[in-house]
Amino acid sequence: MSKEQNNLMDLLHNVGLRHTPVRAGALEVLAKSKSPLSAPQILSQLPANTDNVTLYRTLNTLTGKRLLHRVRGDDQIWRYGIGDGTARHEHAHFVCDECGAVQCLPDMAVENSPRRTSVGPGYRVDYSEVLVHGACPDCRR
Repeated sequence: MSKEQNNLMDLLHNVGLRHTPVRAGALEVLAKSKSPLSAPQILSQLPANTDNVTLYRTLNTLTGKRLLHRVRGDDQIWRYGIGDGTARHEHAHFVCDECGAVQCLPDMAVENSPRRTSVGPGYRVDYSEVLVHGACPDCRR
């Protein structure tokens, strides 16, 4: 077993999940990606017999365990990025208005996250999104 596969097994084990081919496959695909990917993009890189319902359930489970974070692009499609299982995902994302690509901006921390401040009595904040729009380097050419 490779070091990367051992690391994935450790990640899954640390959050109380079993190692399954779809969980490991999704994590491997996302770990190699430079930007968040949609479920169909992930599915296209998994073995042909991978069930799409299993993948969607897996993505929800991994997101719930904070091994993944997700951001919704302007097209209302969730895209997933790798997390570490320990911290909230509190940085902005860049959305290219020309090609639709979504990229993490880890250096742009969300300092005044609603999770850190009160939005008022009776509200529960699960996550916040900060989206920065423009044209990516490829589209600017």
